[in-house]
Amino acid sequence: MSTSTTVTTPTATPTTYDPGATEGTSPTSATEATSAAADTSGVSSTRSAGLRSRDFRLLWSAASVSTLGSQVTVLALPLAAAVLLGASPLQMGLLAAAGTVPYIGFALVVGAWVDRMPRRRPLLIATDLIAAAVLLTVPLAYLLHRLTVWQLVLVELLVGVMQVTARPAFMAHLPDVVPDEALLGAGSRLKASEAVAMLGGPGLGGALVQVLTAPIAVLVDAVSFLASAALLGKVRAPERVGHVPPPRESLRREVAEGAAHLWHDRRLRAIAGAAANLNFFGLMIMALLVVYLTRSAHFTAIMVAAVTAAAGVGSLAGAVLAPTVSGRVGRGRTIVLGSAIFAFGMFAFPLAHGARWQILTILVVNEVVVGMAIMLFDVPTGALVFEVVPRDMLARVNASLGTITQGVKGLGALTGGVLGTELGLRPALWVAAVGATTTVLWTWFSPLRGEGPEERTAEVASSE
Repeated sequence: MSTSTTVTTPTATPTTYDPGATEGTSPTSATEATSAAADTSGVSSTRSAGLRSRDFRLLWSAASVSTLGSQVTVLALPLAAAVLLGASPLQMGLLAAAGTVPYIGFALVVGAWVDRMPRRRPLLIATDLIAAAVLLTVPLAYLLHRLTVWQLVLVELLVGVMQVTARPAFMAHLPDVVPDEALLGAGSRLKASEAVAMLGGPGLGGALVQVLTAPIAVLVDAVSFLASAALLGKVRAPERVGHVPPPRESLRREVAEGAAHLWHDRRLRAIAGAAANLNFFGLMIMALLVVYLTRSAHFTAIMVAAVTAAAGVGSLAGAVLAPTVSGRVGRGRTIVLGSAIFAFGMFAFPLAHGARWQILTILVVNEVVVGMAIMLFDVPTGALVFEVVPRDMLARVNASLGTITQGVKGLGALTGGVLGTELGLRPALWVAAVGATTTVLWTWFSPLRGEGPEERTAEVASSE
């Protein structure tokens, strides 16, 4: 159960807890001060208890182990295609696109379906088991000397279907496991786990590829899905307590309701546009990056892993810093800041040249900065989604977000493959880097830019 999200968005019911909500305010009486302190203490206690609960620890562990395993495959499958099977730039583009194709159309139907389900946990377990079975075919075919690029593309496609199915189910199930006051903290911990996986996964993947070959390294991801399924099976939290299903409408109408909710909120619309913009141009780069680094820059598997791991360092730092930055400058402005940094960070890829160590240094430093920026975007975005989306629409709105932000990845990867074939690798990287600069326009010309800490405080006060 991998939970990768917008720029990859993670993540609603209104939440009342906000760390900075009382800054700059003073109770008008001692009674109000005591009451405010008691309320804050109660919320903090509930939040802390929710994050320490056995069920959340199991859910968190399941997501973490699966994400770590998936980071191995993120490196192993492209290396298997590029190095062992001699894939062309166009084939690499198809491989990168395959995992995101299910987000186009299919994700919307899944979101509406998940919102109808009385229980989501069995679905999460089933998707883990199917993904594990599909991944196991890669080392098996390799040992039988039957592995082809087209099998890798099919594996990516089928695992992508499982992840598209699991994504809205996981986000809709999370509020069943932790109370509303703990949702922000739970989301932050899940993002931190993703960052740790990005930090350790590529290094583990690079080492496994060097020692075992890339196809055999995929075994680690298969085992991680099995472990995730076992952990989810131990969660005992009741699901959808007190939920009264609304009158059943047509699936098409329910899908439209989720998309409409996303479209009519200008902040969510800007976030979706920015993430989709970056993901399109980012996947143009990612489709070509392994080929470019291994063939033009002569990187080893460990060097490629070092570049990917650097993003994990930045992501971990960003996940830790995001709540503080958001509290100081405002949630909306933090999202704008993150979008600006990672948009211009794409220039490092075509600009990096020289000796291998020089290219490695430039890309590692850039990935640390870009990884931090992505978390400055993702963490406050997750809090916003949980806050403004009704509970019974969580899966549909998340599916709509996924369709927009993840669906374009396939188009970006294919575009990168075509441009890499027609123009060459470095010119294609330049096209992607220039295009990525338009990302910040989505957030800059939106209400997010005006949402400072004072606006956020007023929002919370008016909701109490």
